[in-house]
Amino acid sequence: MLLLASTSDIIRVVTGSTGDIEVHTSWVDNLSGVITPDGEPKASITTATTTTIVAAPAASTQRNVKLISIYNNHASTSNLITVENFDGANTAILWKGTLLAGELVTFDNGDWQKFTSGGLKTQSTIQGAPDIQLFSSGATNWVKPTTFTPKLVRVMIWGGGGGGGGGGSLATAAVCKGGGGGGGGCGIQRFFSADDLSATELVTIGAGGTLGAGGTAGASGSAGGAGSSSTFGSLITAFGGGGGAGGSITPGNASCGGGGGGGGGVGAVGSTTGGAGGLPTAASSGVGVQGVTGSAVVSVINCAESGGGGGAGIAATPVASSLGGNSLYGGAGGGAGGSHSATPANVAGGAGGRSGVYTGSGGAAVGTDGAAPTAGTAGAAATSKAGGGGGGGGGTTVTAAVAGASGGAGGVGGGGGGGGGTGMNPGIGGTGGVGGVGYCIVYTW
Repeated sequence: MLLLASTSDIIRVVTGSTGDIEVHTSWVDNLSGVITPDGEPKASITTATTTTIVAAPAASTQRNVKLISIYNNHASTSNLITVENFDGANTAILWKGTLLAGELVTFDNGDWQKFTSGGLKTQSTIQGAPDIQLFSSGATNWVKPTTFTPKLVRVMIWGGGGGGGGGGSLATAAVCKGGGGGGGGCGIQRFFSADDLSATELVTIGAGGTLGAGGTAGASGSAGGAGSSSTFGSLITAFGGGGGAGGSITPGNASCGGGGGGGGGVGAVGSTTGGAGGLPTAASSGVGVQGVTGSAVVSVINCAESGGGGGAGIAATPVASSLGGNSLYGGAGGGAGGSHSATPANVAGGAGGRSGVYTGSGGAAVGTDGAAPTAGTAGAAATSKAGGGGGGGGGTTVTAAVAGASGGAGGVGGGGGGGGGTGMNPGIGGTGGVGGVGYCIVYTW
């Protein structure tokens, strides 16, 4: 029972940060034996503030609070919630704890219960259920849990993937190349003693690299931008991948992929040579946090372990299936866009790389070629098992005045964007795919 018996007796909630907290309350008033049920939904609480959620009863009235429901409606931000009984002079804390995005706490006929974002009751033990906080954009504080005594913290974080380059456009019977794929972002995981971390640590999620524009009639495409780095406080930096080169119309020039992000530096943007992988750099097969250099034609040798996979590129004489580089744990590289041979004839681009595997293919599909080319498929989003997948390259065409198709976007968690396909003059080249934004998962026990 939660009874309010005086005209100064209230229930209030203190929100620890900005967000979107939804509150509903129900109660029963007893005025000299006359029973009146009532309740009130509260509008969203969006700031760090103190809000009365059950007002004081009228004179000579006892208010029996039956239900309090507090829900964190924010998409990503956790919030420290304190529920208090205040009589105008004294404060008693009724419940205090951190609600992650999508979590709910209720007081129902005398019993407090917390629910996960999936609607399940949290584990009721002395240690408490493991705390999981997810971060997918901007700069947000990780908050050390207070509902139990944390011992161990695992941080998994990925930098942003590089954007794919735009495809070129050329009408004559000459070689014209699609855009190179963006490099994947580095993925890092570390364990900490909870005592070594502050009560809050700022988590900054790196943006994905910008897409490269397709070339207008008779022009090369532009290169994609590098992805930004993600950080966990001052303790971890996961660097982003480099953008893919724009599709070239210059004879003898390759259009190379962007370099994968490394543990010590951002991958470089591709050009007529592969964008260097971020430090410590690997020219082909990467180990540890080596960022892998982009290539003109990427095969399984441009794969990484925790660094970003290299973006796919196109050789001076295009060949089909320029695949993005895989990464066992980091973001994968984007596939190259489709090209023209000197005939001219369509030369297919390549699929995006996969994360979670070191060798093999099977990433996001390349777009189809022809009179109505299609865009590359977007890369898969990161999970606790792997980083973001690379986007597939866009389809190409030799049909007059038809544009090349765009590359697929890199998956959330550092996937590189796919390169845009070549257009047929005066149709423009396809745009590259944007790089996947970074991502962070923090587990606390």
